[in-house]
Parts: sequence; C-alpha cells; structure tokens
Amino acid sequence: MSLELLRAHDAHMVELNCGRGSVLLPPSLGGRIFCQLDGELVHRLDSAAMQNPSPTEYDNLGGNSLWPAPEGGAFAFNYPPDSDAWMVQDGIAKAVPSVSLDGEKCARVEKRISLTNRKGTTVDLDYRRVVSVPDSLNLPAGCALEGLCYCTEDVFEPRGEHAADSVLLAPWSLEQFPGADGVIAFGKMAVCEDALNCDFYGDPGERLARGVGGFAFRLGGQDRHQIGVKVQSRPQFIGALDIRRSLLILRKTREQQGIYFNIADNEQSGGPYAASDLYSVFNGGELGFFELETIGAMRVDGGRLSVSSLSSQTLILKGRLPELLRYLSEQEGLRFDDSMMRVAS
Repeated sequence: MSLELLRAHDAHMVELNCGRGSVLLPPSLGGRIFCQLDGELVHRLDSAAMQNPSPTEYDNLGGNSLWPAPEGGAFAFNYPPDSDAWMVQDGIAKAVPSVSLDGEKCARVEKRISLTNRKGTTVDLDYRRVVSVPDSLNLPAGCALEGLCYCTEDVFEPRGEHAADSVLLAPWSLEQFPGADGVIAFGKMAVCEDALNCDFYGDPGERLARGVGGFAFRLGGQDRHQIGVKVQSRPQFIGALDIRRSLLILRKTREQQGIYFNIADNEQSGGPYAASDLYSVFNGGELGFFELETIGAMRVDGGRLSVSSLSSQTLILKGRLPELLRYLSEQEGLRFDDSMMRVAS
C-alpha cells in the first residue's frame, strides 16, 4: 500500500530500474530516495505525514535523506542561535528539488538552499545528489538471492566564501528503514580496537558485541541508541539483517580527504573534533525505525569552506536467512563469531 501511495502522491517521480526492483526519486519529498523490491517498499515511509504534512513540525518521512553535519554542538545545523529547540531547516525539510534523468541509469537531484548554524553563520549552498544504478545486478553463480543496488554522489557546494572557523559542514546520508525488533545491525572494520563511538545517547550495553573483524548491534527495545564507526578503524561497510523481512542491507562508502568531525546530536562537551566517524547506526527504539548512515568530510581550501562530497552504495538483497548469511560471509568476508551470535540470537 505504501508504494502505491508514494507513486500516486508525486506524478513527477523519477524511477531507475535495477534487478528485481527500482529506485524512486519523488521531488515533492525534498530529495529523499526510496527503493522497492518485488513491489514492496523497502524503506520506511510515513504515508500519513506525507499526505497531511504538519504546518509547524518536522515531518520525518523516511527514505534516504541528505543532511548537513553536524546535528548538535557549537556548529549545529539542527539548533538555531540562542536556542535549545531541535529543528530541521526548510532547505532540507521542505525545499523541493528538480529531479531529472541523465540517461536510463542515472538521475540528478538539485536545489539551491540556505542554512544557518548555531553560531549564526548563514551558508548559501548548491545541494546535489547524483543517483545511479548498475546495468545489471551481478550476483555470484548459485546465489539464491534477488535484490537491487544503487549509488549516490552527494554534494554540498558553497556559493560564497566562509572561514572554516565559523562553519563546519559535511554531507551526511541517513538511510531509514522500518522496524527495529528482530533486526541485527553490523559492521566490518580492519582495526577493531577502539573502533566504535558510543558517545551519542549512551552505551547500548549488552545489545552491542565487538567481535573479530566486526561488530553486531541488536536493535529494538524502547530506548534510542546510536553508535559511530571511527574513520581510524578503516571500516569497510555497515549493514543490517532484517530477519522478519528476509532482507540483507549493506552500505559502503570510503574515507575521503578532508576533515571529519563530531556529528552527534548532543552538546559535544569534548568539542567538535572529539569524534570522527565514517559510519553511524541509529536505533530509534520506540520510534520504530532504524538508520544506516554514511558520513562525509569537510573540505577546506585556503582556510575557506570548499565543496564537500560523499559517495555511498546501498545493496539490498532478499532470500532465505542461510543464503543471506552465506553471502555476507563468502562475498563480504564477515562471519558472526560467538560473541556476535549471542547478541544476534
């Protein structure tokens, strides 16, 4: 039903076909990306808020959205100057982009926006998402799975000159999925010692297990939790295993030249450079959704804010649980060890 509502809501939606599904780009939803697989919407969509948007509150509609980091701290984009009231600025939440096809396998999402941070610095930006799908989904021979894949190149390009000591800015892709109970998030890192950042909403405790070469994070419950995967750990991917929907979701990005900083939605008592994460996983708890997030770096040129970009890939596979675990082990090199299995069970 949600897929039909989304298609009916925006007659100008652009669709890119891939594998057994497609990538959906509805301009009216501010630049969000959605995917459907075999006629089922994979991402979370708040269809009630889509059909009846709030005149005053932020409508958290779901999908894959592009945000400016940081969320909190002295340079926050989600808190106005001289206020502790959390908000999402109109340039992100409400401004409608142009969405155009660039061939059969690529689309461009573009809008000009203005953002003001907690220090009172206003930045005029070109917001751009280039979304592409492969010509075909090449799965290993004998792999009893179906799915789809897409890539994004997310860009913030400042139109004016801004000193790097007055604004921090990096692109941040928040990909949101429904449910949390019965979902196991995970990640793979080259360096596991001190790889995870739990300074968001507190340590998830027994829900989180650090294993050999990776971690497992049991989502759900009533409390919100968030963890970051530090750049220094050389992470290779994060993902989620949704057992109820028989889905495996993988997200990948790569470390870029530039400055990584603390994106957290808190006061950042250790300062803006106390954390530097390449990935993040958000467990919404009572909100009933989770997010797999990729994080870009701020580029500085001659002490001035420059163009920053974030390249991400999302792979969504569907099939029986043993096949999903086999793919994760044989193709991605992540096998759940005993400590990770205890969290997952």
